[in-house]
Amino acid sequence: MEVLPEPQEDRALQELLDRESTLERRISEEDFLYSGLKDLDGILDLIALKFEIANFLLSRFDPNLKGSTGSTTTAELIRDKSTAAVDMLEELRNLNISEDQKSLITEAPGYDRVRDQFQTFILRGGGVFFQAKVDRSNRVKTVSRALNESLLKFTAPDDRYAQVVKTEELPGFLRRLVNFFLPILAPEDQAEPPYGIEEGEEIELSSQQMKMPLAQAIYYLESELLPQLQSALEQHPGSRGVQRQISSVENRLREYRNTTFRTRATPINLEKGFYTDWLSQYTAEGELLVTVPIGVRYRSGTNLDRLRELVQTEFVRRLAGKGICPALDEDYRFRKSLDSGRRGSSRLPSFKIDIAQGYREIKRLYPALSALENRQEFQQLIDTVRRRGRRRSQKLIENMIRSKELPRLP
Repeated sequence: MEVLPEPQEDRALQELLDRESTLERRISEEDFLYSGLKDLDGILDLIALKFEIANFLLSRFDPNLKGSTGSTTTAELIRDKSTAAVDMLEELRNLNISEDQKSLITEAPGYDRVRDQFQTFILRGGGVFFQAKVDRSNRVKTVSRALNESLLKFTAPDDRYAQVVKTEELPGFLRRLVNFFLPILAPEDQAEPPYGIEEGEEIELSSQQMKMPLAQAIYYLESELLPQLQSALEQHPGSRGVQRQISSVENRLREYRNTTFRTRATPINLEKGFYTDWLSQYTAEGELLVTVPIGVRYRSGTNLDRLRELVQTEFVRRLAGKGICPALDEDYRFRKSLDSGRRGSSRLPSFKIDIAQGYREIKRLYPALSALENRQEFQQLIDTVRRRGRRRSQKLIENMIRSKELPRLP
């Protein structure tokens, strides 16, 4: 239970904290029940509420009372609520959602309230609570070394490998044999390197269906699609097309509800994303994936995007459990414990930690690490490591990490 600042009988503050606790509990339960499903309105309400609590405390905060127990407790509570709100908003904006839904966040009714609360907080001088307390000791060296080694691991271009065998140059019988048994792994007339998608060549793709965890699929069909079809049938009574769609959805719901599956006792620890979703047909947490008729549009990404994701993943894993970031260490211990269930791994907990959240927690302590999110700055880091070598690049990265910046509302 959080310790209230002055005085403990403050009902207004207690009501805000109670509302926050109730909202956090509901969002957490939905996230667990529906395999990471995000309630946009609920999350925006929680972010705005955290800023409201921070503003309430800030309006009563007296910086001249430094050193007193009440002042210290109030300052820490302001820092916790405000930074948590910014982190939640950043997580929301970085979700991997369809391109045609990117604007839903900024256009949502609750976003205006979040923006107003954030601006009020900054105008009251709350920006000082975002300043990270950068450790000048060996921790900075540990972080810079981890980032430098992560960059070095992927500096060698992996899209310029030469073909080992060119099928079209094999003798007739062997060529037909390879074409019959290995049509995908060894196709004829393969393009020459470099491979992948370079900067400026990114394209937008679309699909009329998508995969989602079984629990999410049931929730979507039952709470979203079926009510829409029933409403359409009320507007057009007797429509056979709508009736067929309703029947199809009800049959699929019945099938999904009766579907049982067992998570792997020893799951394959593939990288979270394409290989997990499309090869194993299970989420990284071991839940069955099913196809749902939802149209989506998404960007292809580039080689630099792929490289940036690899570096961030390696960087966070190197620091997990090393005493650098308390929040990351807590997540690491949870993934390693039996309490984590299918969300963890006692053998390879670093493969189960939330990379995105871990990166945000480290970036909160060392704001200069936001360079990993910017394409131009990340490309400069890669070029620096390739040109300068291990020692000089680590020194440059260490100096970069010691810099400071304030977060901005996206």
